[in-house]
Amino acid sequence: MNHSTFQRKNHKRGKMIVIFLIVFSVIMISLFGYLLYLNIQSQPLIEYPIYTLSTTEWTSSNVVITVDSQNGRAGSYSFDGGKNYQDDNSYEVLTNGDFFITVKDIHGRVSKTIPVSIKNIDKEAPVISFENPITVQLGSNFSLRSGVQVYDEGSGLSNNYITVPDKIDVSIPGVYTVRYTAFDKVGNYTEKERQITVADIQGKTYYRYRTATVESYPCEPYLCNCVVSKSAFQNQTCPSGYTFNAPDKCCQTCYKTCKKTNWSEWSEWSQEKVTATPNREVETKIIE
Repeated sequence: MNHSTFQRKNHKRGKMIVIFLIVFSVIMISLFGYLLYLNIQSQPLIEYPIYTLSTTEWTSSNVVITVDSQNGRAGSYSFDGGKNYQDDNSYEVLTNGDFFITVKDIHGRVSKTIPVSIKNIDKEAPVISFENPITVQLGSNFSLRSGVQVYDEGSGLSNNYITVPDKIDVSIPGVYTVRYTAFDKVGNYTEKERQITVADIQGKTYYRYRTATVESYPCEPYLCNCVVSKSAFQNQTCPSGYTFNAPDKCCQTCYKTCKKTNWSEWSEWSQEKVTATPNREVETKIIE
């Protein structure tokens, strides 16, 4: 084999190697591009739904959750974690509870789920309780608030309850009807009537009492100590003591401090005289 023939063969082999490398590179780039395309296509246009609440304050009305369409990229909305979807991006909450927002984009791909807890709906009126009817001794020292308990387990009482009339004349015998009214902080209210008889009763006087203690308790929750967390953004996990709140945010739940008066059970009736104090109510009755 002469030198020129050897050069031609080497040149031809080199061209084949170059062509092979070019074709192989094109195939690998195309395959990588296709896999990247499939990965992009599998990702939803919306990773985390964005929502707002009609109110976060105590309310006697329903609370509306509204999910952002994110510039028209959302196609349908679920408020139960993906079990049911609807075209409307708003959901009216009738009672307190936990809800889970999931969005399908316009291509039908599903976002991650955002938990929402509604705890600020109060549709229950305060409770008023007392002994009814009652008879009090003519000329005795009697308060219309004696033996009355008022409480509200939702937003709490707006102020002290009122009575109409605000007092009765225990120096005049007769039957008096008193209306008690209590409001909570969102406007729910209760009215209840009590019949009080003032009479000159002859017999032995018996006493019973109950004592009051003031309790401080956490109320009106609000988000506090919020931190941006990478793990929250990636997989919705938060540090211990924190809860997931936003696409990249974890928050603790703090509570304001409220106070309420707790009354003990009434004591047994006894002839031993008991006097009233700021923290002790006393009731009397006379048995002929």
